[in-house]
Amino acid sequence: MTQTNIVMLVLAPLIMWRVYKRVQRLTVRQKSRVWRHWIGAAAFPLILAGFALTLLGNPLALAAIGGGVALGVILGLVALRRTGFESSGGEHFYTPYAPIGLLIAMLFIARLLYRTYEYIAHGPAQMPAFGSSPLTMFIFATVAGYYHIYSTGLLRWRRATISK
Repeated sequence: MTQTNIVMLVLAPLIMWRVYKRVQRLTVRQKSRVWRHWIGAAAFPLILAGFALTLLGNPLALAAIGGGVALGVILGLVALRRTGFESSGGEHFYTPYAPIGLLIAMLFIARLLYRTYEYIAHGPAQMPAFGSSPLTMFIFATVAGYYHIYSTGLLRWRRATISK
C-alpha cells in the first residue's frame, strides 16, 4: 500500500463527515448569518475571475465557465423563490429549497470523487491541471454561480427586513 493510499484512507472518514454535515445543512432551517452571506456573495465571483484569467488561452474552459455560471444563476434564482424566510424575536431564519441545494452539492461531490479517483489511479505526475478540464470548470462555475446568487438573495432579504 502506497503512502497516498494510506493518507486517503485516513482522510476519507473526515471528508465524508464534513460532506454529510454540509449536505444536512442544505435541508434544514438555518439561522441567517450576514457575514456568511457576504463571503458567498463576494468570494465566488473573485475565484471565478481568477480561474478565467488563468484560462484565457483555453476557450473551451472559458465557455464552460460561462455556461456553468449561467446554469448556477438560474438554479440560484429558482431556489430563492422556493426558500422559506422567517423572522422571529429579532432573529432571521431561512429554510433552503432542498432539491436544488442537494443537486448542486452532489454534482460537486461527484466531480471531487472522480478527481480523487484519477489522482489515486494515475498518480500526481499524470494528473491533469485543475482548470484544464472543461467539465470541472463547468461544475465549479455552476456551484459558484448558484452560491453567489443565493447569498446575494439572502443579503437582499436581510436588508429588506431591516428597513421594515
